[in-house]
Amino acid sequence: MPKPDAAKRLVARYTTLLEQEFRSGMGVADFAAKLDVTPTHLTRCCKQACGRPASALLHDRLIFEARRLLSETDLPVNIIADSLGFTSPAYFTRAFNHLVGKSPTAFRRGA
Repeated sequence: MPKPDAAKRLVARYTTLLEQEFRSGMGVADFAAKLDVTPTHLTRCCKQACGRPASALLHDRLIFEARRLLSETDLPVNIIADSLGFTSPAYFTRAFNHLVGKSPTAFRRGA
């Protein structure tokens, strides 16, 4: 088990990097490589420091931004998907639907 202080420092570095590069399409393994740790170690530290895996923090940030763009802009869903680094609008729609419980279009209509 990583030391609590070291885990918190790594998670702080991860969240800073995440904030800078969440639109890049990078996955947890890419972020871990940039932080010179394994994806497993990064996830373990995230779980220890905030009770959630690294992937959940990444998804939270992406969905937060997606919700903001859907609420505050008239950008088409495919442009939002592309701007957030999703490989296709369909994948973005599935991920959004899974995490939010409704499609991006339905969210926008109700937002």
